[in-house]
Amino acid sequence: MMVACEPRLEKLFPDHSTSRPRLFSGKQVFFLSSRVHPGETPSSFVFNGFLEFILRTDDLRAQMLRQMFVFKLIPMLNPDGVVRGHYRTDSRGVNLNRLYMDPDFNLHPSIYAARAVILYHHVNNRVPSDKCELKMFSSLLSNGPLCPKDLNLSTSSPSISSEVSLSELEKNENLKNVANVEMDSLITCKDHDPLDAVNQSKNNNKQLFPELYNGNVESTLGEKASDTSDSTENTEYIPPQESGIAYYVDLHGHASKRGCFIYGNCLPSESNQVENMLFPKLITMNSAHFDFAACNFSERNMYAKDKRDGQSKEGSGRVAIYKATGIIHSYTLECNYNTGRYVNPVPPACHDSGRATPPPAPAFPPKYTIEVFEQIGRALAIAALDITDCNPWPRVVMSEYCCLTKLRAWMLKHVRNIRNTTLSKRNGPRVSKCSSGITSSVSENSLSKTKSNGFGIHGSSNDHQNPSQIKASPSFTFGCTAGLTKGISTPACNPNPSKGGHKTLGPVRDSRSISATFSASCNVR
Repeated sequence: MMVACEPRLEKLFPDHSTSRPRLFSGKQVFFLSSRVHPGETPSSFVFNGFLEFILRTDDLRAQMLRQMFVFKLIPMLNPDGVVRGHYRTDSRGVNLNRLYMDPDFNLHPSIYAARAVILYHHVNNRVPSDKCELKMFSSLLSNGPLCPKDLNLSTSSPSISSEVSLSELEKNENLKNVANVEMDSLITCKDHDPLDAVNQSKNNNKQLFPELYNGNVESTLGEKASDTSDSTENTEYIPPQESGIAYYVDLHGHASKRGCFIYGNCLPSESNQVENMLFPKLITMNSAHFDFAACNFSERNMYAKDKRDGQSKEGSGRVAIYKATGIIHSYTLECNYNTGRYVNPVPPACHDSGRATPPPAPAFPPKYTIEVFEQIGRALAIAALDITDCNPWPRVVMSEYCCLTKLRAWMLKHVRNIRNTTLSKRNGPRVSKCSSGITSSVSENSLSKTKSNGFGIHGSSNDHQNPSQIKASPSFTFGCTAGLTKGISTPACNPNPSKGGHKTLGPVRDSRSISATFSASCNVR
């Protein structure tokens, strides 16, 4: 019987004596790469931890991962730079992690090959929307005897978890009881055919998320194929949930920022951004050394330019692959060489009979070792199970969130808070005019601080603060605005106000001189 193999891509895999890998149709690809910057050695240890975990034969989590994904792993993208002892560049002095938008086959062969493989599987491993859920069911049922929880796919299939409108999910009055209702329905069916349990779960889905079954789900990708960087290679628009690439993760080391964290992309769709940020949150729940608070998903970080050479991060792997394919889960994982900022409290696993790695005891951040980096790699793999609620030994159940649905609701609020904060920063502080017509920026917060410090300029000299109290303060702020008090002149308003609209005075030394200056500047009647 002939076994179907992957084809040979143009310019790639010229050695015909070596057969191509077996073709696994219907499975998405988990793409992991390392050492594009040759001196960032922690990435190799994270890679080894990931590889060792997914190859375990007696671990149900590793078995489930192999049922769900095809793994494409590149342990060293820059071997020439590694051989020559370079830290960040290849043998020609080029930073390869800025060339993913348009790599040259002759000058940057490893990047060209990685991008070509990703684009091939993005199209040829495409998962039709009507089969996403069915394939997840078949992979679960073929994995052998699992607990009834492992059939709970109401919010776990790729089509549901990413396409469902979380704003509607949040409004649903049954939000807090979704997981419990579905668990009860599956446990009730555990003595019957497993497909009956699956069908029951699907019926629950139709009641909770009718928009998924009525064909009313809009595309969650902000831009279509015309916005991708390579319209000639990807002429057909493929929704991110149907892409043949499930995850793209590029492993790096970091010298200045402490901890292990992820750089991700800023996606225009709110529901996609929730799924985007949920993955590193789940890594945090499986690793004591991963720092979710240090992760960066800002648009600014996607297009920032390097201080060394001025090259934009738009050419980095995570941004370029996202722009070429539109996938949600495209990341750069960074690990500090030395230590982190703190140690996470990790909840214990359930249904594992003590076989999962127990959570570490609370402690100060340790000096990073090979074992710590390898543990990050294992947590990276386990998070891919958690996000689809297919982990046979989950920790989410024992966490403060109790279930994946509540964790998604928390992440939705977190994303909205970040976006509201970013929007308020862009709008800037409120602008008003002082009595002389000069524009200055004054916020209610700064005015309240001024009044609470005794600097309210009301109509009597008795309102002055005690000079001894003024001296105790290292600095104080003057603000000028209209309508605070009638009949007040504002000679202290600077005709050329500095940025921020206020003037900060230095330390106070002489209480008598500052009191006289303050009285003259306020011109109190």
